[in-house]
Amino acid sequence: MKILNTEKEDYHVHSFNFSDGMSDVDELTKFAGEIGMKKLVITDHSQAAIEAHGEPKKASRSMLKGERRWFNVFNDVDVSFGVEADLLDEDGSICDHIQGVKGDFIILSYHAEVFKGDHKKITQAFVNAIEKHHDKINCIGHIYAFIKGTGIDIARIVDCANKYNVPFELNCRYITSGKHKADMDALKLMLSKADAIYVNSDAHTLWELRELRKKGFEFLKENGYVK
Repeated sequence: MKILNTEKEDYHVHSFNFSDGMSDVDELTKFAGEIGMKKLVITDHSQAAIEAHGEPKKASRSMLKGERRWFNVFNDVDVSFGVEADLLDEDGSICDHIQGVKGDFIILSYHAEVFKGDHKKITQAFVNAIEKHHDKINCIGHIYAFIKGTGIDIARIVDCANKYNVPFELNCRYITSGKHKADMDALKLMLSKADAIYVNSDAHTLWELRELRKKGFEFLKENGYVK
Protein backbone atom coordinates (compact mmCIF):
# COMPACT_ATOMS: atom_id res chain seq x y z
CA MET A 1 0.00 0.00 0.00
CA LYS A 2 1.37 3.38 -1.04
CA ILE A 3 0.77 6.47 1.09
CA LEU A 4 0.34 9.42 -1.24
CA ASN A 5 0.91 12.29 1.18
CA THR A 6 3.11 13.22 4.12
CA GLU A 7 2.14 14.61 7.51
CA LYS A 8 2.70 18.07 6.04
CA GLU A 9 -0.06 17.62 3.43
CA ASP A 10 -3.82 17.39 3.93
CA TYR A 11 -6.33 16.80 1.15
CA HIS A 12 -9.55 16.93 3.19
CA VAL A 13 -10.30 20.10 5.16
CA HIS A 14 -13.56 22.05 5.56
CA SER A 15 -13.97 25.82 5.68
CA PHE A 16 -16.56 28.20 7.11
CA ASN A 17 -16.82 29.99 3.76
CA PHE A 18 -18.25 27.08 1.80
CA SER A 19 -19.61 24.48 4.24
CA ASP A 20 -19.43 23.49 7.91
CA GLY A 21 -15.89 24.22 9.06
CA MET A 22 -15.34 26.61 11.98
CA SER A 23 -12.47 28.56 10.36
CA ASP A 24 -12.48 30.54 7.15
CA VAL A 25 -10.11 30.03 4.22
CA ASP A 26 -7.71 32.77 5.33
CA GLU A 27 -7.53 31.42 8.89
CA LEU A 28 -6.87 27.88 7.63
CA THR A 29 -4.13 29.13 5.32
CA LYS A 30 -2.38 31.19 8.00
CA PHE A 31 -2.52 28.33 10.51
CA ALA A 32 -1.28 25.79 7.96
CA GLY A 33 1.84 27.93 7.55
CA GLU A 34 2.29 28.27 11.30
CA ILE A 35 2.32 24.49 11.80
CA GLY A 36 4.70 23.85 8.89
CA MET A 37 2.33 22.41 6.32
CA LYS A 38 3.31 22.30 2.65
CA LYS A 39 -0.03 21.57 0.97
CA LEU A 40 -3.63 22.21 1.96
CA VAL A 41 -6.65 21.14 -0.08
CA ILE A 42 -9.90 22.67 1.14
CA THR A 43 -12.53 20.12 0.12
CA ASP A 44 -15.86 21.44 1.27
CA HIS A 45 -19.12 19.52 1.11
CA SER A 46 -20.93 19.22 -2.21
CA GLN A 47 -23.97 21.30 -3.09
CA ALA A 48 -26.18 18.27 -2.43
CA ALA A 49 -24.86 17.98 1.12
CA ILE A 50 -25.09 21.72 1.73
CA GLU A 51 -28.75 21.68 0.71
CA ALA A 52 -29.49 18.52 2.70
CA HIS A 53 -28.06 20.15 5.82
CA GLY A 54 -29.73 23.50 5.21
CA GLU A 55 -26.40 25.34 5.17
CA PRO A 56 -26.68 28.99 4.09
CA LYS A 57 -24.59 30.40 1.27
CA LYS A 58 -21.79 32.40 2.89
CA ALA A 59 -19.38 33.10 0.01
CA SER A 60 -19.52 32.91 -3.77
CA ARG A 61 -17.64 29.96 -5.22
CA SER A 62 -17.30 31.94 -8.46
CA MET A 63 -14.25 33.66 -6.93
CA LEU A 64 -12.36 30.39 -7.44
CA LYS A 65 -13.06 29.87 -11.14
CA GLY A 66 -12.19 31.74 -14.33
CA GLU A 67 -10.41 34.91 -13.29
CA ARG A 68 -9.62 33.61 -9.83
CA ARG A 69 -9.79 36.23 -7.09
CA TRP A 70 -8.38 34.38 -4.08
CA PHE A 71 -4.66 33.71 -3.66
CA ASN A 72 -2.50 32.77 -0.70
CA VAL A 73 -0.92 36.05 0.40
CA PHE A 74 0.24 34.74 3.78
CA ASN A 75 2.90 32.07 3.25
CA ASP A 76 4.26 29.42 0.88
CA VAL A 77 1.65 26.73 1.57
CA ASP A 78 0.23 25.32 -1.67
CA VAL A 79 -3.52 25.87 -1.22
CA SER A 80 -6.11 24.49 -3.62
CA PHE A 81 -9.85 23.91 -3.52
CA GLY A 82 -11.66 20.63 -4.01
CA VAL A 83 -15.05 19.12 -3.27
CA GLU A 84 -16.11 16.31 -0.99
CA ALA A 85 -18.49 14.90 -3.57
CA ASP A 86 -21.54 12.90 -2.60
CA LEU A 87 -22.75 9.52 -3.76
CA LEU A 88 -26.41 10.07 -4.65
CA ASP A 89 -27.96 6.74 -5.68
CA GLU A 90 -27.28 3.12 -6.59
CA ASP A 91 -26.87 4.07 -10.26
CA GLY A 92 -23.63 5.80 -9.32
CA SER A 93 -24.79 9.39 -9.73
CA ILE A 94 -22.65 11.90 -7.83
CA CYS A 95 -22.72 15.58 -6.91
CA ASP A 96 -19.20 16.95 -7.38
CA HIS A 97 -19.73 20.72 -7.36
CA ILE A 98 -20.44 23.63 -5.03
CA GLN A 99 -22.68 26.32 -6.51
CA GLY A 100 -22.02 24.77 -9.91
CA VAL A 101 -18.24 25.10 -9.55
CA LYS A 102 -16.08 21.96 -9.70
CA GLY A 103 -12.92 21.46 -7.66
CA ASP A 104 -9.27 20.63 -8.26
CA PHE A 105 -9.49 17.51 -6.06
CA ILE A 106 -12.54 15.27 -5.71
CA ILE A 107 -13.19 12.99 -2.73
CA LEU A 108 -16.23 10.75 -3.19
CA SER A 109 -18.04 10.01 0.08
CA TYR A 110 -21.25 8.37 1.24
CA HIS A 111 -23.41 10.37 3.64
CA ALA A 112 -26.68 8.69 4.62
CA GLU A 113 -28.62 11.95 4.78
CA VAL A 114 -27.61 12.88 1.21
CA PHE A 115 -27.87 9.48 -0.47
CA LYS A 116 -31.33 9.09 -2.04
CA GLY A 117 -31.16 5.46 -3.15
CA ASP A 118 -31.49 2.12 -1.38
CA HIS A 119 -28.97 2.20 1.48
CA LYS A 120 -28.53 -1.57 1.22
CA LYS A 121 -27.17 -1.09 -2.31
CA ILE A 122 -24.22 1.09 -1.30
CA THR A 123 -21.75 -1.42 -2.71
CA GLN A 124 -23.28 -1.26 -6.19
CA ALA A 125 -23.58 2.51 -5.88
CA PHE A 126 -19.83 2.87 -5.28
CA VAL A 127 -18.93 0.38 -8.01
CA ASN A 128 -21.14 2.16 -10.54
CA ALA A 129 -19.80 5.57 -9.52
CA ILE A 130 -16.18 4.43 -9.83
CA GLU A 131 -16.80 2.84 -13.22
CA LYS A 132 -18.58 5.97 -14.50
CA HIS A 133 -16.50 8.71 -12.90
CA HIS A 134 -13.07 7.24 -12.10
CA ASP A 135 -11.40 9.77 -14.38
CA LYS A 136 -12.37 12.61 -12.03
CA ILE A 137 -12.43 10.90 -8.62
CA ASN A 138 -9.14 11.49 -6.81
CA CYS A 139 -10.01 9.59 -3.65
CA ILE A 140 -12.75 7.52 -1.98
CA GLY A 141 -13.58 9.06 1.41
CA HIS A 142 -14.19 7.41 4.82
CA ILE A 143 -15.68 4.23 3.34
CA TYR A 144 -15.58 2.54 6.76
CA ALA A 145 -17.76 5.15 8.50
CA PHE A 146 -21.56 5.51 8.57
CA ILE A 147 -22.01 2.01 7.12
CA LYS A 148 -23.96 0.22 9.88
CA GLY A 149 -26.86 -1.71 8.39
CA THR A 150 -25.82 -1.20 4.77
CA GLY A 151 -24.21 -4.61 4.22
CA ILE A 152 -21.40 -2.88 2.34
CA ASP A 153 -18.84 -5.11 0.60
CA ILE A 154 -15.57 -3.29 1.26
CA ALA A 155 -13.46 -5.84 -0.63
CA ARG A 156 -15.51 -5.50 -3.81
CA ILE A 157 -15.31 -1.71 -3.76
CA VAL A 158 -11.57 -1.74 -3.13
CA ASP A 159 -11.01 -4.21 -5.97
CA CYS A 160 -12.98 -1.96 -8.32
CA ALA A 161 -11.12 1.18 -7.24
CA ASN A 162 -7.73 -0.54 -7.54
CA LYS A 163 -8.64 -1.53 -11.11
CA TYR A 164 -9.10 2.14 -12.01
CA ASN A 165 -6.21 3.44 -9.85
CA VAL A 166 -8.52 5.32 -7.48
CA PRO A 167 -6.99 5.68 -3.98
CA PHE A 168 -8.80 5.52 -0.66
CA GLU A 169 -8.72 7.75 2.38
CA LEU A 170 -7.62 7.02 5.90
CA ASN A 171 -9.93 9.59 7.47
CA CYS A 172 -8.29 10.37 10.78
CA ARG A 173 -11.41 11.93 12.24
CA TYR A 174 -13.00 8.49 12.44
CA ILE A 175 -10.14 6.66 14.13
CA THR A 176 -10.11 9.12 17.05
CA SER A 177 -13.09 11.14 18.27
CA GLY A 178 -15.39 9.51 15.74
CA LYS A 179 -14.68 5.87 16.56
CA HIS A 180 -18.33 5.34 17.35
CA LYS A 181 -19.12 6.09 13.71
CA ALA A 182 -16.47 3.77 12.27
CA ASP A 183 -16.32 0.05 11.60
CA MET A 184 -12.72 -0.74 12.52
CA ASP A 185 -12.84 -4.17 10.86
CA ALA A 186 -13.92 -2.49 7.62
CA LEU A 187 -11.11 0.04 8.01
CA LYS A 188 -8.48 -2.66 8.43
CA LEU A 189 -9.87 -4.59 5.46
CA MET A 190 -9.65 -1.45 3.34
CA LEU A 191 -6.05 -0.85 4.42
CA SER A 192 -5.08 -4.47 3.74
CA LYS A 193 -6.39 -4.36 0.16
CA ALA A 194 -6.06 -0.78 -1.11
CA ASP A 195 -3.19 -0.05 -3.48
CA ALA A 196 -2.89 3.56 -2.33
CA ILE A 197 -4.29 5.89 0.33
CA TYR A 198 -4.28 9.51 1.45
CA VAL A 199 -4.02 10.21 5.18
CA ASN A 200 -6.41 13.12 5.77
CA SER A 201 -7.74 14.95 8.80
CA ASP A 202 -11.26 15.83 7.59
CA ALA A 203 -10.62 18.85 9.81
CA HIS A 204 -13.47 21.15 10.76
CA THR A 205 -11.37 22.99 13.38
CA LEU A 206 -7.80 24.26 13.63
CA TRP A 207 -7.06 21.74 16.39
CA GLU A 208 -8.13 18.91 14.10
CA LEU A 209 -5.95 20.28 11.29
CA ARG A 210 -2.94 20.22 13.60
CA GLU A 211 -3.55 16.94 15.43
CA LEU A 212 -5.53 14.38 13.45
CA ARG A 213 -3.05 13.49 10.71
CA LYS A 214 -0.48 12.73 13.41
CA LYS A 215 -2.90 10.24 14.94
CA GLY A 216 -3.52 8.70 11.53
CA PHE A 217 0.15 8.08 10.85
CA GLU A 218 0.55 6.73 14.40
CA PHE A 219 -2.34 4.32 13.75
CA LEU A 220 -0.65 3.07 10.58
CA LYS A 221 2.63 2.48 12.41
CA GLU A 222 1.02 0.82 15.43
CA ASN A 223 -0.88 -1.60 13.18
CA GLY A 224 2.10 -2.47 10.98
CA TYR A 225 1.03 -0.73 7.77
CA VAL A 226 4.16 1.45 7.72
CA LYS A 227 7.53 1.20 9.42
